[in-house]
Amino acid sequence: MDCSALNPAPKGRLVYCSYSSTGMAGLGKDWCELIADVDSVPKVVVCLDYGNRFDRPEIRAEYTVDDSVVDKLQKELARMKVHELAGYDVDEQMTGGHAYRIYMEYSSGEKINARWYGHDIKEEAVLAYSFIERYFAPWRERAVTDNLVSRVREMEERFDRLLKAQKKKKPYDGIEEDYRILDDYFQSGQWQMDYEADERGLIPKDVKRGVLSQDALYDVMSTGIPGSSK
Repeated sequence: MDCSALNPAPKGRLVYCSYSSTGMAGLGKDWCELIADVDSVPKVVVCLDYGNRFDRPEIRAEYTVDDSVVDKLQKELARMKVHELAGYDVDEQMTGGHAYRIYMEYSSGEKINARWYGHDIKEEAVLAYSFIERYFAPWRERAVTDNLVSRVREMEERFDRLLKAQKKKKPYDGIEEDYRILDDYFQSGQWQMDYEADERGLIPKDVKRGVLSQDALYDVMSTGIPGSSK
C-alpha cells in the first residue's frame, strides 16, 4: 500500500508541531511544542517532568522564536515525509514503558497525528520522533538551565536570611517557612543535584550560590531557628 497516496504532503504553512513522551503508571509527561499561528509571534513551549520521575517537579517555560525556526522545521518535516505517518496508531497491551506522540497542524486545516505504545514500531515513526525531539533540544536545555538558576537564586535568598538571623540570634517573619523549604531542598536530594550541576559548570559564574557551598547549608540547618528548638 502506498501510504504517501493516502497521506499527501500538507499544502499549508506549519502552525503547530509537538512531541510528547508519557510514562505509564503515573510516571509523568515530557513534551515540547511550537506554536506559530498566522499573524502571531511564534513561540516554543517546554514542559518537562525530569524524565518522567515521580519525585521531580515540572518545568514549564516559553520562548519566542522567529519565522526562520518555523520554516526550517517545516522543510525538514517535509523532507522526512513525516506526513505519511498521519493516522499511525499502535496501542499494545503491555505494562510499563512510554507512549509517544507527534502532532502537527497546518494553516490549510490539515493535521498529522501519530501515536504509539508498544513494540515493533515503524522505523519511520522512531526516526521522526527522534528528529523532532532533537530539534527542540536547545529550548529544552535552556528551560532546564533557567529553572536551575531560578531555584538556586531563590534558595540563596532564603539561606542568606536564615544565616543573618542566626548570626543576630533574632528571628524574622517568615523564618519558619524559609527553614522548612531549605530543609526540604536539602533532604529531597535536590541540593545534591544542583551542587553537581554547578560542578559541571551549568550555573553562570555571576550567580551567587553560597547555599551550594559544601557543608554551608547543613551547618545552617543544624543551627536551626533562633529562639526555638529547631
